[in-house]
Amino acid sequence: MSSPVVELKHVTKVIKGKTIIDDLSFTIEEGEVFGFLGPNGAGKTTTIRMIVGLMGITSGEILICGHNVKTEFEDALQHIGGIVENPELYKFLTGYQNLMQYARMVKGISKQKIDEVVEFVGLKERIHDKVKTYSLGMRQRLGLAQSLLHDPKVMILDEPTNGLDPAGIKEIRDHLKKLTKEKGMSVIVSSHLLSEMEMMCDRIAIIQQGKLIDIQQVHDYVKESKQKYFFELDWEQAEVLQSLTISYERVENGIEIDLEKGEVPDMIQFFVEKGIRIFEVKPMAKSLEDRFFEVTAQGEKVHA
Repeated sequence: MSSPVVELKHVTKVIKGKTIIDDLSFTIEEGEVFGFLGPNGAGKTTTIRMIVGLMGITSGEILICGHNVKTEFEDALQHIGGIVENPELYKFLTGYQNLMQYARMVKGISKQKIDEVVEFVGLKERIHDKVKTYSLGMRQRLGLAQSLLHDPKVMILDEPTNGLDPAGIKEIRDHLKKLTKEKGMSVIVSSHLLSEMEMMCDRIAIIQQGKLIDIQQVHDYVKESKQKYFFELDWEQAEVLQSLTISYERVENGIEIDLEKGEVPDMIQFFVEKGIRIFEVKPMAKSLEDRFFEVTAQGEKVHA
């Protein structure tokens, strides 16, 4: 089994006597999109700043491709690319001129490589236009191209969809899939758009008050043994529901009930025996947002 691309070992950050990050440990594997979630002030940005070397570590270790960020800074950082919110670009230059400026700071970037990343992010038709004429989505794509020029093993995107319309958000999501599938890159995404994180990420970690609350595969995270089921019923016979011994929520055209999967046939049988016509039964998948609020609420109780 290959070594993790990113590894945090008991990372702690103390500022003015206050513990901002508290004994944080997790790993990120090659070719996965890793979501980093948490309420405002939870410590997400502080953790990202420590990963990229913009903030010192009080104790613990951060390894990038086996290199220690604290003791092997240049060797570690050469494997990282990233965009923090909106990329900083020279708006009076063309997109291509921006990439040329960046290429001057990194050895070995050829014109062929620049053309390759421009093609990859879909800016070929506009790359010679000035950046001041670009939409926000195009500037995000140019920032992504800039971050890819040195072939990093790890891409860090902090709030990459800020200010984007639905089409722009979908573009970013599609690019993330291409990065992991075509280039085998690992991607760390920090965002408040939980529905988008659910579609983007393979695994997610929730951090609260500087502590790691939970880390799971996204699909396992939103899946539970008991979930909500929707029953579309004939409401002319709704008075029969008064004999139900479990709680339910009335919604348009039916009811929603929290059930184990094995309890669904019993519930259907109950309605049939009572003469209630059933038009549809379907599971209501719990969203990442639902689970996020559940877990952070539990975390608040733990810290209280």
